[in-house]
Amino acid sequence: MFNFKPLPGFVLALAAGTLLSACGTSTLSQVRDGHTDQPVWPQPEKANPLEPSKVHVDLEALRKVQLGASKLEIYRLIGHPMYREGIAGVHEWDYLFKFATADGEVQCQYKVLFDDDMHASQTLWNPAGCADVLGGAPAEPVAPAPAAAPYVAEAFEVEADALFDFDSAVLSEQGAAALQSRIMTALDKAERVEALRVIGYTDRFGDENYNQALSERRAQAVKAYLVARGVPGEAIMAKGRGEADPVVQCPGAKSAKVIACLKPNRRVRIEVVAR
Repeated sequence: MFNFKPLPGFVLALAAGTLLSACGTSTLSQVRDGHTDQPVWPQPEKANPLEPSKVHVDLEALRKVQLGASKLEIYRLIGHPMYREGIAGVHEWDYLFKFATADGEVQCQYKVLFDDDMHASQTLWNPAGCADVLGGAPAEPVAPAPAAAPYVAEAFEVEADALFDFDSAVLSEQGAAALQSRIMTALDKAERVEALRVIGYTDRFGDENYNQALSERRAQAVKAYLVARGVPGEAIMAKGRGEADPVVQCPGAKSAKVIACLKPNRRVRIEVVAR
């Protein structure tokens, strides 16, 4: 399935024995600004991947995990953490991966630790020899390079009418699925992903304050959906702009024709911010 150097025999033995037994507690490691000297490994059988296929991780994506990467970048590359540490505000993500070797399949645990700015600062393997699947030693903590200025790497807009019923901030099932697909496609195109901006808009009809509140609720609804799908909450900035920044101008009093004309203004804009 993958092309890499077979794991040493002692790693296979550990993975088949010790790793599958109770090798730790569900308690998180003591992480200080992204580092720990005493990692705590959760029990392998407690793994609960949001996407079961991710246990067979793409090695090329795994090799792209770099110290200094944001949570959203880690998520983009190897997916949602597979235990119950939480997504927002936590400093530790744990994974359970399965690799094909010449001697059969082996399981390895992988840990990513985040500093106070939620950038990856340390990665660890259990057993440590599992790092051989990447063709080298595990990454060592290093001082990250000065961050480049953030920029919008990808952006797209989805008409609110395709996501919500009239005067509603509840995502439709069909709209949510389409939104998820478009966001993941945009993330796949970008490198060094830092954050997502979700911006809600309305048309000009209705009370200005009400429109502002509705646009905010819709942006928050999109954020809540993405968080439920595993996207790190602290990596999503959601805000409403009400009737600001119209795409089209449709003069005239409220009518079916003018409402239809203003449809492009009722939208949600997604921006993928990278460095």
